[in-house]
Amino acid sequence: MKAALLSGPRLLRVTDFPIPSRPQGWALVKTFAVGICGTDKAFYTGSYPLFKKPLIPGHEVVGIVVEGSRSLVGRTVVSEINFPCWSCEVCRSGMYTHCPYKKTLGIDFDGGMAEYFVAPESALHLAEGLDTVVATEVEPLAALIHGLRVTPVGPEDTVAIIGTGNLAYLLYQLLKLRGANPVIIARKGSPKASLLVLEGFRVAYVEDTSKLLEETWMGLGFDVVFDVSGDPSAVEFAIDIARPRGTVHLKSTPGSRGNVNLTRAVVKEVKIATSRCGDFRDFEEAIKLLKSGAVKPKITSVFVGVESIPEAFEKALEREQFKVAIRMI
Repeated sequence: MKAALLSGPRLLRVTDFPIPSRPQGWALVKTFAVGICGTDKAFYTGSYPLFKKPLIPGHEVVGIVVEGSRSLVGRTVVSEINFPCWSCEVCRSGMYTHCPYKKTLGIDFDGGMAEYFVAPESALHLAEGLDTVVATEVEPLAALIHGLRVTPVGPEDTVAIIGTGNLAYLLYQLLKLRGANPVIIARKGSPKASLLVLEGFRVAYVEDTSKLLEETWMGLGFDVVFDVSGDPSAVEFAIDIARPRGTVHLKSTPGSRGNVNLTRAVVKEVKIATSRCGDFRDFEEAIKLLKSGAVKPKITSVFVGVESIPEAFEKALEREQFKVAIRMI
């Protein structure tokens, strides 16, 4: 099969690679489409060191099962990214996404930027009825749904989202569905911020923070601040605009370190929450939301074929791109 192999910063090449064999209880999936996320870009640029060299990246995947259980062969599926052992104490406690023995699709285990990938059948969710490119958004949407389980938001909460990319675009819609009136905070001159304004999203600018805070609790800050920017330096700003005893929720995994003055967080008694991946129920909810159109992703560029993957990565680094996906067939 053809696969994209990443061996270091910007060292991405498409080459012939053996079709992966599937262990018992796993499925072989022919890739229909795959999305490029912030972690993929961090691996590509080198800000996030690779866990496996070379690596076939790609965890926002959709495809058709070609080998596996009779009930799954021929079905269109999306895959969770955590492949746990299911036998350790962590798995038995219900926290299988944190299994210490897990494999993670496209992170430390070869992913979907190839003609085929393998995944445990227990990780697969039926995605029939979804456009194949839209289905690449199931995984990031599930991760955000999980984040809102960790940090519930109500209609009365003031909420800020730091970031203007794909996660911000999806999270804004999820928060609106929950009755909140979030604001996306961007820097002036951001090309994506201008597009968000045109689409009716509520956007404010870092440079106008003092005016922004006037609408918050006693003018002291937001009840909840979500950082989905992928910028480690944004954490300090998130703490600054959170109200005393408010919550800063970190979602991005940029891979690089950031310097944060935590004294201000302690003085304000800010709660810092984090979240990573969605689990089974989050994936099922994400599929329902995308099928119903309650959440509508913004995929700005679609490339075709495995040979186009290096070009797609370069495109994904452009500032005006919300989401780049590759349609494999």
